[in-house]
Amino acid sequence: MGGKLAIDGGTPVRTRGWPEWPESRAEAWDQGISAELREVFLGGVEGSPATRANAFATQFADYCGVAHGEMMPHGTDSLMAALTGVLDLDGFRDGGEVIVPNYTFVATASAALDRRCSVAFVDIDPRTRTIDPAAVEDAIDPGRTVAILPVHVGGHPADMTSLQGVADRHGLKIIEDCAQAHGAEIDGRKVGSVGDAGAFSFQSSKNLTSGEGGMVTTDDRETWARAVAFKDCGRHPTGEAWPHPRIGGNFRTSEYLAVLLSARLETLEAETVRRNENAAYLREQLGTVPGITPPHVAPYVTMHGYHHFMVLYDSDAFGGRSRDAFAAAVRAEGIPVGSGYTAPLSDTAPLRHLAEAHPSLVRRLPCPNAESVVDRSVRLTHAHLLGNQDDMDDIVEAVVKVRPAFTAG
Repeated sequence: MGGKLAIDGGTPVRTRGWPEWPESRAEAWDQGISAELREVFLGGVEGSPATRANAFATQFADYCGVAHGEMMPHGTDSLMAALTGVLDLDGFRDGGEVIVPNYTFVATASAALDRRCSVAFVDIDPRTRTIDPAAVEDAIDPGRTVAILPVHVGGHPADMTSLQGVADRHGLKIIEDCAQAHGAEIDGRKVGSVGDAGAFSFQSSKNLTSGEGGMVTTDDRETWARAVAFKDCGRHPTGEAWPHPRIGGNFRTSEYLAVLLSARLETLEAETVRRNENAAYLREQLGTVPGITPPHVAPYVTMHGYHHFMVLYDSDAFGGRSRDAFAAAVRAEGIPVGSGYTAPLSDTAPLRHLAEAHPSLVRRLPCPNAESVVDRSVRLTHAHLLGNQDDMDDIVEAVVKVRPAFTAG
């Protein structure tokens, strides 16, 4: 190991490619997907009454261990539907305040804001990057706070036991943002089954994907009924065209997406296990590199979703070179790392603009951990964790190669 860095003209550690995502294999097409899509095409029903979408919703609900699932066109819509169902929102009245972590994708906040809720941004646990239950409790406004929206970020489940204790003490609801955590488990329970409802995304980068798509999961029938009404023009779950018991939008989905998702769900568990095995190997190997802190896995996590493999970078151990310089050097070695979120969500342009224009809609609590993590984070995607041990060794070799070059002289 060692030698001249590729970014400086040296030979890269790796010149071959990585597993593609999604894994669109010809055998999967030949063994069933093509026939199922053809059946939808020739059957004359590509949308309502959504027989296949409803069947996949049941399949996914069973996978998560809940009574009800409802397929949605996007992850953001799923969050909106879950909030609507749990909090009984009509989209016209003030929905109250929802507490969200300040280290997440914008949809976590925008979904709540769209449903006429305000948001309070709180800090994260620096090891798991998930919402800090103590920060949640400190942020509660007894006259306004109605719900907690934890994000299982990167596939690591939030501390739902502690959060449920906070919710029970203060009479709050919990909606899980599971967009990055398909297959993850908390003490043997799948995410999406622990709070009052869960919301999943099947967008093209996700561990289970159909390009776009989403799902609401819940054990509560009334929550499910309200989510269905939100999705399907206010209709009842039994699907009658009339009457419409509530005001709702149109978030119905395509039967073609359900075919893809149903087929890909069959391999999700094995893929999740594979990611966990490779992540465990990387954690062990990278844990010996000064200045690199591998991702922590909390004791309550019985299965990590590993949408991302996220390490923390200490520039002092790399000659003071910045995180961005490190990431660029590793990428030049053939390892496509990224930095992820570049700022706490509250500090990004759209949320700053919103807070200035409508200060009653946004509260920002102190978030030193989120601020530190965005400056130090380096991550791989879940697709890289589907490789073999040689692939993992290339990752380790690239990181090990960069350090002496950065600290020399």
